Amino acid sequence: MTGIDNFSAFILSAIIVVITPGIDTILVLTRSISSGKKAGMYSALGVSTGLLVHTCAAAFGLSLILAKSALAFMIVKYLGAAYLIYMGCKALSSKGDRTALKSIPVQYIRMEKMFWTAFLSDVLNPKIAMFFLAFLPQFVLTSAINSPFPYLILGVVIFLITLAWCVFLALMGGNVAKLFNRSPNTENWLNKISGAVFIILGIKVALTKS
Repeated sequence: MTGIDNFSAFILSAIIVVITPGIDTILVLTRSISSGKKAGMYSALGVSTGLLVHTCAAAFGLSLILAKSALAFMIVKYLGAAYLIYMGCKALSSKGDRTALKSIPVQYIRMEKMFWTAFLSDVLNPKIAMFFLAFLPQFVLTSAINSPFPYLILGVVIFLITLAWCVFLALMGGNVAKLFNRSPNTENWLNKISGAVFIILGIKVALTKS
């Protein structure tokens, strides 16, 4: 009825993708450490809300394009597969290089600015837009590929997972930062796991029949 294929696999994949250290993780942690937990919470809400914009773009844009052309379906499928495999290979080869997160004196910054900065950082990130275009269709049944409804459901689920994780990061900012700073292997293993997930999804996409 929802048009979603293998929802449990989507949940697991989404969790792995969300908790893998990236721009959003660094942004929320940095805000939480430098300007306090409230700032981290507003930043968490900002980056999570930004995902809803990407969700709507993917849902209505893809469903409209794919509804009109079988060729478009094939192009999106293979480009999505190639992009996911590329991301997987990149994650597997990543050495976990990052900027150390250090505690600094708390500074007051307007909370509205925290939200909008995080929101725009997410909305204007082309990599996130590409990821949504490649990732969401892989969990939509062929019979529902032309409907925006399943994309919206999947996008909202990613929004909720991201919000929960980023709020956790905001509340535990200092402790989580110490974990990543002291244990580089934590980030390395998360990269390896997410890389494997991306490659498996990419292969699955390439082999999926229209």
